[in-house]
Amino acid sequence: MNGLLEFVEEHLNVWWLRPESALCDSIASSAVSQHEMTRPSLDLGSGNGIFSFITAGGKFTPDYDWHRNVDPTGFSENQDIYNTCVEPPSESRILRAPDYKIDYALDHKPNLLRQAAGLGLYVDIVAADANHVLPFFDDSFQTIFSNILYWLDSPEVSFKELYRILRPSGRALICLQDPKFKEYCMSYQWKERESRMLQILNRGRSETNLWRISYTELKQLCRTVGFKLVSHEYYLSPLTLRVWDIGVRPLSAVLTKMVQKLSDADRAAIKEEWIETIRPFVLELAELDRASKEQGGFHFAVLEKP
Repeated sequence: MNGLLEFVEEHLNVWWLRPESALCDSIASSAVSQHEMTRPSLDLGSGNGIFSFITAGGKFTPDYDWHRNVDPTGFSENQDIYNTCVEPPSESRILRAPDYKIDYALDHKPNLLRQAAGLGLYVDIVAADANHVLPFFDDSFQTIFSNILYWLDSPEVSFKELYRILRPSGRALICLQDPKFKEYCMSYQWKERESRMLQILNRGRSETNLWRISYTELKQLCRTVGFKLVSHEYYLSPLTLRVWDIGVRPLSAVLTKMVQKLSDADRAAIKEEWIETIRPFVLELAELDRASKEQGGFHFAVLEKP
């Protein structure tokens, strides 16, 4: 099982042009990895699967990363520039296989699932919209992981579907936004502040985060649906989220365009130097997050179906 600093190395390798994302994913991986993904299992909202691959102990070679599959042309129109598949991962790009398998990856974006299929992590891939009834029988899974529930329309519907497809004694490992998230991330306040600068920085992210939930509300929702709240922790400190909210996001499309014009040799050399330069900052921020006593902007919760 990797520790926080090991996760920083792996996420920084794949998120090198977005080190603030590497920071947040490392902290999340550290929390999720403390819990077993007992099979049969589901990654609900898997995306390209890279987060779960690294959390499961997988490692990529230095020449593979998120930025192999990016179309930066839609960045200024708030499009998802990662919803493309130019070069899905192959066996030659995987330095270390994950420590376990996950039975299903579910996502509604085929381009991302094409990437997930090449990781050697998932037994099967399912394209479906998680806002609708999930395409699984009742009592199908022992473990479900999801970090996308707050992108879905209804917390109540989502929790009820998790409950339905979990087996008795099955567990859901979920990541949710707390209302503090918006307080810490200034770009999500662009409407209230009437700020064009913050609107440009946010670039539509606030429209994809459909709800937030406090710890008190989370406990009540669990009682309503029938879940037992087995464990809970806050993560992503105010400092971490303030760094993440800005980071190098405004420049990410331009940086990607520049990198795409490099030869493989030049890209490898610049990536190595980039990571060497940014690593001390990310490592210290990760340690500061771990030591923080302030309430984080996210919940990591483990729910159990009695």
